[in-house]
Amino acid sequence: DCIDSDCAGAPDCEEADTDTDTDTDTDTDTEIIGPHGGRMILIPAGSFDMGCTGGESACFEDELPVMPVTLTHAYYMGETEVTQAEYEAVMGINPAALPDCGDSCPVEQLSWHMAAAYTNALSSSAGLTECYTCSGSGDGVVCEVALSPYDCDGYRLPTEAEWEGAARCGQDLLYAGSNDIDAVGWADDDTTHPVAGKNANACGLYDMSGNVFEWTQDWQADND
Repeated sequence: DCIDSDCAGAPDCEEADTDTDTDTDTDTDTEIIGPHGGRMILIPAGSFDMGCTGGESACFEDELPVMPVTLTHAYYMGETEVTQAEYEAVMGINPAALPDCGDSCPVEQLSWHMAAAYTNALSSSAGLTECYTCSGSGDGVVCEVALSPYDCDGYRLPTEAEWEGAARCGQDLLYAGSNDIDAVGWADDDTTHPVAGKNANACGLYDMSGNVFEWTQDWQADND
């Protein structure tokens, strides 16, 4: 489950928001429990305008121009940011710099590669395809995307478009679920907080604004 903006990766305070694909079967469950024990919410396929839309302000230059996006596949997103307890249960370590915050606080200080390796571990435990090719372990792991997102049935990081679509959830608001940051996210703070301590957005996802930055599958690059 990028906080207040669409970050495809910041230098610190990162965590892994898990994602897995589904099909368009009308009998698909609206939520499932992932192998990490966390609830995952079904995000339907659909179209939205991505970038600095009319409901937002103080945008970055790379959020323009606004572009129409169509997500052709429904997918599951973690209801909350991955917690320290969930990460440690799967990976056997807790790399968080703020462990005193507690088991229900988001795990942070993950590299993109550590986040990808975590999703691979979820896939392996569920008997699904690993979506990344990884070597090494711990903070020295190196991962590469092995398959296109929709060719892999396992857990993975959401694309930036999937993340933004889930954060917006059909709304055009300043933050994910509200125009008031205090209603939906922790901000201007030097610590993390237990997940789901603020209101969810319209899709039932927590902390899509505030708390910690989150990795997506895409890399961000400047066009010179």
